[in-house]
Amino acid sequence: MTLSSRGPRPGLRSATCLIGLSTAAVLGSWTHAHAQFASAQYASGQFIDSSTEFNPNNIEASEYDRGENVSVTQRARTDYQALGVHLGAFMVYPKINLGFLYDDNIFATHTGALGDEIFTIAPEIDFQSTWSRNGLAGYVRDSQSVFVKHSTEDTNQYGAGLDGKFEFGDSVLNAAVDYARYALPRSVANTGSEISKHPIEYDYVDEETLLQHTFNRLRLSARFDFQNYDYLNGETFGGLEAPETYLNHNNETYTGKAEYALSPKTALYVAGAYNVRNYGEQPGTVPYNSSSNGYNIAGGATFDLTHLIRGDIQLGYLDQTYQSPLFKTIQGLSAKGQIEWFPTQLTTVTLTGLRAVGDSEIIGAAGYINSTGALQVDHELLRNLILTANASTTQNQYSGIDRTDHIWTVGAYAKWYLASRTQVTFGYTHADQTSSGTNAGPSFTDNRVTLSNTLQF
Repeated sequence: MTLSSRGPRPGLRSATCLIGLSTAAVLGSWTHAHAQFASAQYASGQFIDSSTEFNPNNIEASEYDRGENVSVTQRARTDYQALGVHLGAFMVYPKINLGFLYDDNIFATHTGALGDEIFTIAPEIDFQSTWSRNGLAGYVRDSQSVFVKHSTEDTNQYGAGLDGKFEFGDSVLNAAVDYARYALPRSVANTGSEISKHPIEYDYVDEETLLQHTFNRLRLSARFDFQNYDYLNGETFGGLEAPETYLNHNNETYTGKAEYALSPKTALYVAGAYNVRNYGEQPGTVPYNSSSNGYNIAGGATFDLTHLIRGDIQLGYLDQTYQSPLFKTIQGLSAKGQIEWFPTQLTTVTLTGLRAVGDSEIIGAAGYINSTGALQVDHELLRNLILTANASTTQNQYSGIDRTDHIWTVGAYAKWYLASRTQVTFGYTHADQTSSGTNAGPSFTDNRVTLSNTLQF
């Protein structure tokens, strides 16, 4: 559940002044939605822009923030914030994003790349309660992409969600639910997507519940996450069915965590999670059962030491066991980390890393190890002009087939706040994917230029 994209919200991410980083996403293993969007973040513009964190399953917690530092992107810009509409006990924030994108390889192919111009329109309504203690927030949004030359790639993605918080004594209960209709980017490793005439669509439901209790310096938390994926079959250019429903599944993750604050600026934690991934299709209908269960045990530290650095570093052990005897157990090191460096008040340097298990959408492979590292620099050139440069590298090593994908991306962006109602963003992204092995997938490069205008009220 990403709350930053919905404005200030009272739920899972902003419950209280927390001393540790939420680990449910990593401890529950790298879920399908995490993997597909992380390995294809450069797909923004053609589909829902990942930088807006529309995907509700993209949990990137910032709970270790203790107020010691404020990053460039977090800094409040009161002169440019949406005014909103006051309706009773709620504030309502309507907005609409109008965008243009040029993509020089819309099908993510190695040879014969085809480019196209894409226009996007994305209306959205967020709301948030004004209650003094507890809270309720939500959103409804839609994103349409229209291709000038290749209308078969047109998409309409939409979603809605609720997020609530209830405080009692030294405890906090958070609950959230999201529904969305998504379309897979062509760059995602998916067997059906490679042969389908139209982008593959699927329905996604996410439910989360988090209970936290604080005993002086010790905080205990228990969390339950549920995700459900329902795919729609595609259609080949020859009119045949491109099967996708065999990927329908749900994930359950149970997470427990204990955090101890050594000081107001440093905390240590241990956490454990157990996950169950259930695929509905059984052998006879499909060649094998992709269902699995696994666990992750991890320990880490969060810190906000000086005016120069803050972060979260976590290391652990993961184990994912598959029901089918065709697939070996995936086990080994798990890791997640984020460190922010503040060389000046106007510049933030962020380094992130991840190692976790992903579910495969390729026939013959049930899962893979995802290893990702990224570096981003944000600079406030002017009060209303933010410059961003980033680079990332991802390796997906599949189990069950001989295939390893390496993905490199670099990008540069400028965000200009014109007034409280208007923001203009310009960006460029280059991506390079190399796939190797006997069962190698496509290798390709992709360049994208984007221009968007957000009107908020």
